[in-house]
Amino acid sequence: MASGTDRRSGTQKRPKGSLSRSSSRDDVRKRASRSHSEKSAAIEELELEIEELKNRQLKEREGLAITKRPFHTLMYCCLALYEYTAETVKYLARQRLLQFSVLLSLLVGGSLIAFDGLDHEFVGEAVSYLRFVVWWVGLGVASSIGLGSGLHTFVLYLGPHIAQFTMKATQCGRVDLKQAVYDTAHWATESTWGGKDCDGFGPAMYPHFPERHGGYKVPLWMVLRQVQPEAILWGLGTALGELPPYFVSRAARLSGQRIQELEDFSKEDLPQSGFFWRIKLFIFKQASNFGFFTILLFASVPNPLFDLAGITCGHFLVPFVKFFSATLIGKAIIKAHIQTLFIVLAFNAHSMERVEAGLVWMMGHMPIARHVIPRIKRVLSNARNKFTSTSEGHSKSPSKFSFAAWWNWFVLLMLAGFIFSAISSTAMGYLMERHKREMQELNRKLRELKESSPERETHAGSNNGRGNGRPQR
Repeated sequence: MASGTDRRSGTQKRPKGSLSRSSSRDDVRKRASRSHSEKSAAIEELELEIEELKNRQLKEREGLAITKRPFHTLMYCCLALYEYTAETVKYLARQRLLQFSVLLSLLVGGSLIAFDGLDHEFVGEAVSYLRFVVWWVGLGVASSIGLGSGLHTFVLYLGPHIAQFTMKATQCGRVDLKQAVYDTAHWATESTWGGKDCDGFGPAMYPHFPERHGGYKVPLWMVLRQVQPEAILWGLGTALGELPPYFVSRAARLSGQRIQELEDFSKEDLPQSGFFWRIKLFIFKQASNFGFFTILLFASVPNPLFDLAGITCGHFLVPFVKFFSATLIGKAIIKAHIQTLFIVLAFNAHSMERVEAGLVWMMGHMPIARHVIPRIKRVLSNARNKFTSTSEGHSKSPSKFSFAAWWNWFVLLMLAGFIFSAISSTAMGYLMERHKREMQELNRKLRELKESSPERETHAGSNNGRGNGRPQR
């Protein structure tokens, strides 16, 4: 007797449709499980690849330097310059007026050089101005590089130049000592006014002080106007010299690297240190809140802490326009004029006479030092005359091994170090952008792989299985 129930087992047999639906669901689950395992393995493999790429990129960036890998550094720097040049050309192609001005300037300059040569009056003036600008800007750069250990060329070059001009102007009663703006000692040329006597400039244009040797009453702003161009150019160079620490620190922050100068400030258990260390720590903690006027204040006051401020501004991603504009105004305008005014006030002839008189008066009240007063006055007078009669304090000795020549070579080496640092920074920026694009591509693949969730496919497959297994009426 046929029935839907097995009499021996007492169980009810399943219809064929139910068996097919059950096997279909099992197949869907197996396929979904297999797909889930494959995608999980693919995700793990891609995450491992991302981690390996990150370590490989970090190792490549750490070894990128002109001294370690010169070929790769120069190659990346050239590629970066090529990209910058291409972007500049595209920009000029859209700016017709600027394009016309550049082409006209190149045409006029090339014509002057081609027909008249470098000895032409206008070409010679342009070359002289260019040498003047490069010299003083380069000295400013040399004073800023080295993270606080750079050569302070204001004390070695600009300060003595301003002091000599001030003493000469107040002794002769004239400020028109220069034949041109660029008439200063730079490169292998000497100034035309450094070795002249006052008779060679003509009669004095300002009244004399009542004292016998007090010099002339030359207005302060008249002296300042004569030495202002080189002071501003030197300040511009110091502002440019602050850019490599800023860009290196900014690139390191974007790449996840750490700056050696800032690691000690990041530690929680800082050692007990002196007042100078606490000031550095305060700058580091407040750098993220630096505004325009705060950076301007740090740049305007002569201090050895601005290098740390530049590094921290780059580390905390302070915008470049804010950082450089405040640095440029502070160093090229405010700080340069403060230092120049101090030198002019301290080294005019009247002030020097007062300082000498004060020194003689002080030593006159010291019984032990009274007998050396005439010798000290003679030494000071000889030093003052020698300083104002020789150009920029350099010796006129024809010796090939003069200290000034070796010192100029040392400054050139410092400038070469700055150029190498700029090349390394440019190459590092290009490599950072390249690594960033590679990492973004892998992260995009990982995100797409995670978004195609296998659970969704399992849910959709189960619904399809139930829909296909419905009994038809």
